[in-house]
Amino acid sequence: MSGILSTESLPQDPLVALRVLADSEAEIDRIRRDRVRAARAAGASWQQIGDALGVSRQSAWEIYSADVRAMLSRNVDANDLLDETGAMELAVDEVRLVRRRRRSS
Repeated sequence: MSGILSTESLPQDPLVALRVLADSEAEIDRIRRDRVRAARAAGASWQQIGDALGVSRQSAWEIYSADVRAMLSRNVDANDLLDETGAMELAVDEVRLVRRRRRSS
């Protein structure tokens, strides 16, 4: 597979080229995160995603689940109406729902 960006396609001015590369990295990261979410939604394992990215399963999980874990943490901190047992029951129900959806797809 050939690269998306080639040296010849960059501006001649090195500083302008560096800005283009920085912008491209940000866009590639956004696209990569989107594709990881799509792969997970389609049932791909963290091992498969890690293999596709050339990193370990653990690294893929740490990098691409951080935003979800942070969101969950904020939700937990904001929710004082749900005790720990209730939160665990809710989480288990959500996992079961996701598994049912994956099986029916």
